[in-house]
Amino acid sequence: MQFESEGWALLPRFLDASGLAELAPAVDRVLALQRPSCMQRPGNDLVPLRWNDEIVASVLGAEHLIAAIRDLLRTRQLAWISGYVSTKEPHSPALWWHQDWWCWDHPVSYTRPASQIALLCYLGETDEMSGALRLLPGSHHRSVPLHATLPEAHGGDANALSSAHPALNDDPGQVTVNVRAGDVVIIDYRLLHGTHPNAKPLRRDCILLSFVPDWGRLPDDIKAHLAMHPALPTDAERQRSDASSYGGLLPDYGGTPASLAVNRMAPAAFAAS
Repeated sequence: MQFESEGWALLPRFLDASGLAELAPAVDRVLALQRPSCMQRPGNDLVPLRWNDEIVASVLGAEHLIAAIRDLLRTRQLAWISGYVSTKEPHSPALWWHQDWWCWDHPVSYTRPASQIALLCYLGETDEMSGALRLLPGSHHRSVPLHATLPEAHGGDANALSSAHPALNDDPGQVTVNVRAGDVVIIDYRLLHGTHPNAKPLRRDCILLSFVPDWGRLPDDIKAHLAMHPALPTDAERQRSDASSYGGLLPDYGGTPASLAVNRMAPAAFAAS
């Protein structure tokens, strides 16, 4: 299966015109109100969303999409963890090669199944000239030469990279994922990916949601850490009827939430088994 072997998959046209028409103004409102609190990186801004945001509710409520993700990942225990609006401004640079996994000290990092995935739902047509995603198939399961050259995925050093650095340039093994409005791309959190520059005069918007494919399989210490994510409802919020309406997509952890040491640096050499 492509997702298992390559670490990514494309689900075409999962938002129709009416769904896109609802999300576009919601994204505009989020960017207008919350932009000061976002994670700003050269080539990409991330604005966090909580469980009760209308954007999250809209995507999690798309039953055909959730069913397709479950089928793709062959799981019934899909759990939602976090959400963001991901945007690339007009005439913005490439986003450097990176991966989003945060716990490389843990043995679960080197098993073949994905412990966390990202869903990227594009609100407009996106190609190599407008900030399309580029990725390195298979880099979730084995190291590639690029791993040894990369700075910390979300560290400050990445913001100061020279334009000549390999992290900002094309790689011989890369795949560029051109998409249409409403297309969804799913990637393993460990997969190396970045974006092309956005050379066009229009903003590129994308909804980014993260999930655990098989919540019951995760080690308890990983679940304890993820259960603390600020996007998730508090205990008090879970008592509300709208918090219980997500069809079992909110993670259920009966233990005591506790932080793990975060390590976002993949080893220069590794292989999943």
